[in-house]
Amino acid sequence: FGGFMLAGGHFDIIIKALPFEFMMIGGAAIGAFLISNSGKTVMKTLGDFGKLISGPKWKASDYRDLISLLFLLTKTMKTKGVIALESHIEKPQESAIFSR
Repeated sequence: FGGFMLAGGHFDIIIKALPFEFMMIGGAAIGAFLISNSGKTVMKTLGDFGKLISGPKWKASDYRDLISLLFLLTKTMKTKGVIALESHIEKPQESAIFSR
């Protein structure tokens, strides 16, 4: 765009043509995708768009909980030793750390 402007081009022409350019480029990209892939791949890709729209599987609170768990495990290992973690890892349903 800079070269076009420096050569004396008017930017309003580009703005007017932009939606049509995007439509042509996008149509060519979709056509190339459909031609170059199998039907199974195209259907899988269309199915994955639903996952994109629905958002991430993991929430911010999940990451916060994981980091807290890793912190507690690391703190326990440093203060009480690696052997102290054994009971927590072997029986996580009875563990005070994993119950949090």
